[in-house]
Amino acid sequence: MLPEALPYQLKVRDFFRRQTSTWEFFTAVRTREEQLIAFQTELLKNTYRFSRDSEPALFGKIDRAREQLGLGTLPVMAYQAEYASPGNELNASVIYLHQEAHLVFSGLILERLNEDELLAVIAHELTHVRLYTLLNGDLEVADRIITSIANHRDSDSVYLETARLFKLYTEIYCDRGAYAVLGDPAPVITMLLKLATGLTTVNAESYSRQAEAIFSAEPGTTSVTPTHPENFIRTRALRLWHEQGEAATAAITRMIEGLPSLDRLDLFTRQQLSDLTRQFLQEYLRPGWMRSTLVTALERQYFPNPGGPAADQSAVNRNAAAQEEAAQDRGAAHLQEAIAGLHPDIRTYFGYVLLDFALADPSLEDMPAGRAFEFAGEMQLSDVYDTICKKELQLNDKKWLQHKQKVQKAYAELPKD
Repeated sequence: MLPEALPYQLKVRDFFRRQTSTWEFFTAVRTREEQLIAFQTELLKNTYRFSRDSEPALFGKIDRAREQLGLGTLPVMAYQAEYASPGNELNASVIYLHQEAHLVFSGLILERLNEDELLAVIAHELTHVRLYTLLNGDLEVADRIITSIANHRDSDSVYLETARLFKLYTEIYCDRGAYAVLGDPAPVITMLLKLATGLTTVNAESYSRQAEAIFSAEPGTTSVTPTHPENFIRTRALRLWHEQGEAATAAITRMIEGLPSLDRLDLFTRQQLSDLTRQFLQEYLRPGWMRSTLVTALERQYFPNPGGPAADQSAVNRNAAAQEEAAQDRGAAHLQEAIAGLHPDIRTYFGYVLLDFALADPSLEDMPAGRAFEFAGEMQLSDVYDTICKKELQLNDKKWLQHKQKVQKAYAELPKD
């Protein structure tokens, strides 16, 4: 059964719905009649439009996909783009405007695909329409918002990553729509391969084994493309859905998102990292003597708003506050578990955060540095922190060992409360 949307798509929708002014602006945007006429005219100039009378088999497939996807009486027009040639890219796309779907084929796609594969590509494209017409059109609005922000030249990288993941999940969802229509992953897989390679004959089972071999060799493999997941990932996702149903969601999520790295944070993983950083500092700065004026000032640079993230993200704030309170109860054990599972470059980030605070106030002398070594050990970050500290302090092996022993002794001799 095809769900209304995938969890990540709903998360993006919910995030932007909380940005009331932005959401209202994009929901108010409507395609003007003159824009629709101009689009239709341009489409007619550069394509051949199929008719039901001349292509009953093609429109029979369109009707079948439309019915099984629950699109009712949605008008669907079909076109062949001009300049088709043996070397032209095989592709299909859909444009949904003014409650009409315009399905455009490029290259020799109608000749290259067999009956089931052609139904698969039609179902895939019409699933785009299904996705953006359900839930009161909310996902179409969310798509336009994140795409517009990501396309701005000054856009933050988290918006670029969020837009990338949103698009990847959209393609994965539409593959699932094609699978739902056919009830068999094989034609969907061979359709994808023929479009990608231009070959006339491909074998779904053979390629499925090829995809599994990739994940056997590199279990942590994820998609790195901006708009469409790699075909081996799409193939494995289809197989997982076919074999496991909804139980496949977690494995597919790992293939699309993977383990977040510092340069691949989206809106949600950035918030999670911010929450974890706050908890990390609360634990490190738990001794009262640590909170000098300089240390507190540095903490405010990390978190200018003591109450949490921006006020227009109230739901996120409440969630962050709840997580923070729970983390205080679980203490160091919770942090140790969370940090142990992080990407290596985020573990390195925490090492630098620790060094930043260890050196923040010279008046505290060696105690913060000694506390940092102890805390790094508690968080199982000693290997990371030792490497960073030695590098940044520019100490040779002998002086490094002397420094470490000195500050650890200073902290050990500090009277404990």
